[in-house]
Amino acid sequence: MTSARKFVGVDGCRGGWIAVALETDGSWAAEIYPKLLSVWERNRDAALFLVDMPIGLASGSHGGKRRCDGEARQRLKPFRASSIFSAPIREALAAGSYAEANALSRQLTGAGLSKQAWNLAPKIREADALARSLLEGSGPPLFESHPELCLAELFGGPMRHNKKTPQGFDERLSHISRLFPEAPDVVACAMERFRRKDAARDDIVDALVLAAAAWSGGGRLEQLPAEPEYDTCGLPMRIVFAPPSPRSAFDQADVRSHTEQ
Repeated sequence: MTSARKFVGVDGCRGGWIAVALETDGSWAAEIYPKLLSVWERNRDAALFLVDMPIGLASGSHGGKRRCDGEARQRLKPFRASSIFSAPIREALAAGSYAEANALSRQLTGAGLSKQAWNLAPKIREADALARSLLEGSGPPLFESHPELCLAELFGGPMRHNKKTPQGFDERLSHISRLFPEAPDVVACAMERFRRKDAARDDIVDALVLAAAAWSGGGRLEQLPAEPEYDTCGLPMRIVFAPPSPRSAFDQADVRSHTEQ
């Protein structure tokens, strides 16, 4: 008998990182971890990790923009394009304050850095450190993904309601339940176990969306852009998502080969 395969979706939350793991036998688990490295180490048996955090950072000397962000916004028009924020340039990530990072971004690219991007800087640093370590190591692959892009590609268009509203919660859970019928149980259990100050309801749903997307496709992925750019550290700047049909997807092994180039 073939053993179950595990697919993990990860989202940043106030308590650290919330991870939802779904297995091909229908079992699941949800947990909050203090560090992204802890998620990866605890789930080394996973087939695939999708994390909602920028991986691969443009530099100021190359204009500071990632094609994947722009292409993802185009796919999420007209309702959810604003959910894709511009990742900070690598130089700004090393700044000691928002004022310093914003000024550096303006100096090198002509555009400032959003406060939202700066607030995520500690978690972006974690994702960057783990992704860079995996370039030389082994284990399950880690990919940047985005819940709204996954939902749009799986279900024929972007969600109409904001994820923080009751309508947005119902919309997303209804869609994901079509892929993974136990989705309401996952969310209900996580909401009962975790304090709202550690993980908000939309954090739980975002992690579940990523896990369900990877689970439903059996690890098959597509990416934006079709041919990824690489940053100065050798990390691909891309956002992956599960295709609605395997016909146009590429296999996980193909994604790994891109990473190892």
